[in-house]
This record gives sequence, structure tokens and C-alpha cells, in this order.
Amino acid sequence: MMPATDKPEYERRVREELDNYRSVENVDDLPPIYDYWSQRYVAPKLQALGFDSLDDIFRKPLARRCAEQPDRQVAVVSLGSGNAELEVRLAASLAAAGSTNLKITCLEINPAMIERAAASAVSAGVESLLAFQEADLNTWVADKQYGLVIASHSLHHVVELEHLLDQARSALEPCGRFVIKDMIGRNGHMRWPEALAIVELIWATTPARYRYNQQLSRFEELYENWDCSVVGFEGIRAQDILPLLLKHFYPAEFLGFANVIGLFVDRAFGHNLSPELEEDRVFIDRVAQLDELLIDLGVVKPTHMIASFDVEPTQERYFKHWSPQFCVRDPERTFPEIVVSVPRPVSALDSNENGTNESRPAVVGLRRVGHKVRGAAGKLKRAATINRLRSSQSASDASAPATSPLGPPAGGNSSSQTDIGIPH
Repeated sequence: MMPATDKPEYERRVREELDNYRSVENVDDLPPIYDYWSQRYVAPKLQALGFDSLDDIFRKPLARRCAEQPDRQVAVVSLGSGNAELEVRLAASLAAAGSTNLKITCLEINPAMIERAAASAVSAGVESLLAFQEADLNTWVADKQYGLVIASHSLHHVVELEHLLDQARSALEPCGRFVIKDMIGRNGHMRWPEALAIVELIWATTPARYRYNQQLSRFEELYENWDCSVVGFEGIRAQDILPLLLKHFYPAEFLGFANVIGLFVDRAFGHNLSPELEEDRVFIDRVAQLDELLIDLGVVKPTHMIASFDVEPTQERYFKHWSPQFCVRDPERTFPEIVVSVPRPVSALDSNENGTNESRPAVVGLRRVGHKVRGAAGKLKRAATINRLRSSQSASDASAPATSPLGPPAGGNSSSQTDIGIPH
């Protein structure tokens, strides 16, 4: 973590952050393969929580407050609003439904993004429902109370998280809600050792066309565990977000998701795959299913989060046994060794007569990886079962996390609501 008191270093990072996003008009420019994956593996989990879309977890509490207080303006503050794509959509959706008793104050450090956001609000006809304020979240001090505080992919850019969360809590009305969508993996969006081992195994099965890093404009014969926080504030304290939220707030609705699969559907490598190609779809399905198995067993932890938090205790709702507490990855954690050795990339193993491997299906090698990892995961699951059987029922009751009314998705396997016993 960057020392907060190192002013020259902090100012350098601020300049880099401003430069990085000065001309970025579409922050949510994700590859088509991301949509394929998210519709199949994220949307059903959101629906189990009662939300039709990612925006819905922000829109529903705002719509409810507008309906409950028709004669009062509902105040909302957005922390790190960027180009305000989400905020404009929320305002437009509420206005279309007849609710205009709201004001969303958008806090953003980048003047270029504020300018684009204001123009977007005008184009959507909701400029009266939004206000824009240049602010550094590391030093922002709340000067009023809000019914809703929202943060979409902004907390992982913040160094002074404790300060910001203190301010967010003090800014919330007694029945207010903090709604967040963010990345909660390792700092700098790096892979923790247990996830990196799986990634390297999978990487060795992929065709060369999967391994070009579109963001860094380079081919990666071997996957490089890149630290994104070396420039600006990208992922500067990502791993601290969820633990600190649990110290400052009470979780209400929570969905943690994705770890290994994120690498293959995000901006860096996701543009190399196409949902139009069966080979790519099968590859994504296999990795996604393996990823969910590993999360289910606690071998890896989710790196993405969609959640709402309250200032007072409330009933928690989450998917299966993937509670917020279950999804925290302890930096001091030790984990079972899953991978003994990492094979060379497939291009060095099975090239065709032309010296390329483009015709080799990516899923052939991945199937072997899946068998190997599933075998290790099976051992972990059996060990967890033995641990539970050895524990007394009273001890189990005492150690079990809060249960959730949510079950598995349609067609899914049932799952215990208690700790599965994977070492932390």
C-alpha cells in the first residue's frame, strides 16, 4: 500500500490517474464475451437476490425512498462517479417512472469526466436531477446527510478507505443505505497464490490468440501477475474494501462472484475471445464452472462484489453460503497445495506442422486441468466433511454463519449454509 503521507508520491499518482481517464469516454467498455459469461453466471445469482440487473440493486432502494417520501427530495451522493453513466441511467429510469423528487450529487476528481457527465445528463434530459462536484475521495468530508450513498467501481481507487467509509457512514440517514459495485481481490488486481496456480495451469492449455494483452499491447507466453497499482490508484487497496466495509456497516444484500474467470472475460484478454465461436464459449463455460466450484469450496475467494450495507443490523441476504464473511480473503491465509508443477504453454507442446497451434481446441488441455483441479477440490471437500462430522452439533451451531433464505439457482446443487472447513 502506498504511504498516505508521502505527498510527492501521492501527487504523482493523482496526475497519472487524471491522465489515465482524461479521454476515457466509456469506462464500461467490456468485451462481448463478458456479456455472454455474465448473463449465464452472474444474472441468475442477481435474480435469486431479487434484482433484474446490475443497475437494479441501486435503482430499487432509490425508487423505494422516492415513493415513501413523495413530498421530500431524496438526497443521494455518488462516490467517484466518473462519467456518471450509472447516475444518468438511474435518474432517467426514475424520471420515466414518474419519480423526480431526487437529487444525485456526483463526486469526481477528474474535471474531464465531470464535463462529459454533465453533457450526458443534458442529453438524457435529467440535468435538474444531478449535481456535479469536483472532490478527492481521500479527503472528502460530508457536509449533509443522504438517504443513499452509492459507489460503482470507485473504492478500489481510494487510499484513505478508513476516512472515506467513516464519512459515508456519518453521511447516511438513520435508515439510509450504502450500495456498492466493486472489485475486492488482491491489491493491484493481482492474483493470490492459490488463484495464480490455477490461472497458470489454464494458461498452458490456451491457444496463442488468447494470450495477447489488449490493455498493455503485449503477448504473454507465460501469464504475468501484473500489479495494476504501479500507475495511478488502480486497485491500490482492493483487498481491504470488504473487511473494512464489514467493520463500518452491516451487510444487507451481498453477491460475491468471479475469480479465475475474470481474467478471460475482462478488458485485457477478453477481447481475444468471441461468443460467436463455439470453442470460445465452451472454454468460458468450463473455466466459469471450475471457478464456481473453487469458490464454493473456499479454495479461491470472489474478486468482484455487488452489495448493499446498512448502518443498523439487518437481515443478510446472499447467494448460497457465499456470505460477506465467507468471501473475505485473509492476507495471512495458508492454503492446500493444488498444483505441483505448471506445464509449458501449449504453443511449446503441440504445434502443428506449420509451427502454430491455432487449430488446437483450447478445451482439450483445459479438460485435463479441470480433472486435476477437481480431484484436488474433491479431496478438500472430503476433508471438510470429515471436519464437520468430527465436530459436535453444538459446536457447529456456535460456529455457523448467519443463514440466508436464498438457495442455489434452478438446476443447481444444494449447499450447506455452514463453514465448509477449508483452511484459512
